[in-house]
Amino acid sequence: MGNVSAVDVGIDVGSTTTKICALDAKSHNLLHTSYERHGARQAESVRAALNSLAKLFPRIDIRLALTGSGAAPIADKLGVPFVQEVVANACAIQALYPRTRCAIELGGQDAKMIFFRAN
Repeated sequence: MGNVSAVDVGIDVGSTTTKICALDAKSHNLLHTSYERHGARQAESVRAALNSLAKLFPRIDIRLALTGSGAAPIADKLGVPFVQEVVANACAIQALYPRTRCAIELGGQDAKMIFFRAN
């Protein structure tokens, strides 16, 4: 991984899928993504994701947070942060697209709408 010293990883454990995004902690460049159906085996899918990440980024610090409808109990067991998914989406949108006024996300079991206000 060249000069990557730390990787920020978000795992979204949804109602039907587990999604992973790994970024270089310093440059925020995208290093890895994954999208897998978990067949109602959410914890197993996270275990597989973590094993995969350990192989992809050996000897590199991985900073992990979980989000999604199935993530809270898994995050608790792992001792890692859980971020409610609307909050996670809002933070990412504001960081990457600060002029956004409204965002709509369609998920596996619901839809979310976030309104942003100036100032």
